[in-house]
Amino acid sequence: MSQSIKKYISIILFALIFVVSLVFFLKNNQMITFNYLIASQELSLSFLLFISLCLGTLLGVLAWLPKIFSLKHRISRLQKQVKLTEKELNNLRVMPMKDTP
Repeated sequence: MSQSIKKYISIILFALIFVVSLVFFLKNNQMITFNYLIASQELSLSFLLFISLCLGTLLGVLAWLPKIFSLKHRISRLQKQVKLTEKELNNLRVMPMKDTP
């Protein structure tokens, strides 16, 4: 698939998710009582679901950060190893061959 088609599909998908979310927000605007440890507060159901989604996404990203950093470190080590191997290979190509009797 070309990059422009992927771009259009992602824009259409984003717009579709935005419209569905907006309709959901407008249809579910009833107020509920949210009880947390030290107090309680009146919030709309859609806002509470949105906050829960954001917090879940944030916690998911935070859970993956150590793995992402370790993989990036591994990539940099492997790239250095590839550069050294390529340099050694180029040196071997330039080196004159010895005649063996």
